[in-house]
Amino acid sequence: MVEPSLRTASSSRDREAILRAAKASPELAGQHDKEGWLALYADDAVLEDPVGTPASHKGRRTGRLGDELGRFYEAFIAASAIEMVVRQDIVSGMHVFRAVDIHTTNLKTGLKMKVPANLLYEIVPRDGGLAIRRMQAHWELNRMSRVLMAQGALGMRTVAVMNWSMLRAFGPKWLLAYFKSSQKSVGRAGKELVERFAHLAGHDAADTFAPAAVVEMPGGATASASEFLEGCTAVEVRELLASGPTVSGLATIEWGARQRDAGFVAELEPVSLCIRALRWFWEA
Repeated sequence: MVEPSLRTASSSRDREAILRAAKASPELAGQHDKEGWLALYADDAVLEDPVGTPASHKGRRTGRLGDELGRFYEAFIAASAIEMVVRQDIVSGMHVFRAVDIHTTNLKTGLKMKVPANLLYEIVPRDGGLAIRRMQAHWELNRMSRVLMAQGALGMRTVAVMNWSMLRAFGPKWLLAYFKSSQKSVGRAGKELVERFAHLAGHDAADTFAPAAVVEMPGGATASASEFLEGCTAVEVRELLASGPTVSGLATIEWGARQRDAGFVAELEPVSLCIRALRWFWEA
């Protein structure tokens, strides 16, 4: 199948082509074009949705419903109407960071939900176009589960429908792993740590990092926490979401004598709750 959404990407990998590659995924999901949606992803693609739950790999566990990406489609996309409202798009090298609200309607029960999310896409060249190699969806599963259950009988019926879809697509072992992983988010404490880091940035934020923490800047350059903090004079964070071991959000950062609008993902040590990896995304 020809993938028009990606084939239009120019060989120069310009911003709009890279952004189009990321936009194509929710667009085709919303159109319920399974074949087209799967074709957007590279042969070694990995999808984490939400981050912290079992990842889905293209090409693994092939069967009647397809590979793991095909199973993911059947479990989460096939029975949902999906619309996305974008709050901010950041194209940073070959990554796209999208702060969005995902509006979903369960087609079997009619229940509607709004899910705040930070979506991180890694884009790679493929056959003269572009493909998605990794998509990481950061959203708060526990929080959304509480919102769902607060809907009473409709919410309980929707949970039953969703659980059956996951069980049918992935099997009981995977479903158990999904439920277990949903209880391991760094949650409110993780968000408070990131807020503390931002408050102290430019002063004495070193104790919010693990001893061997790595900070990754746009373009793939890395720095130690101390090197990063030496060039960082101020950080403001907002719209934080805790997903698995990560906290992500939008930020305004003063680093290297320049102020930038940015997205970030902080990976935390789950026990000591300090930052072990911090990735930044901003436009050149």
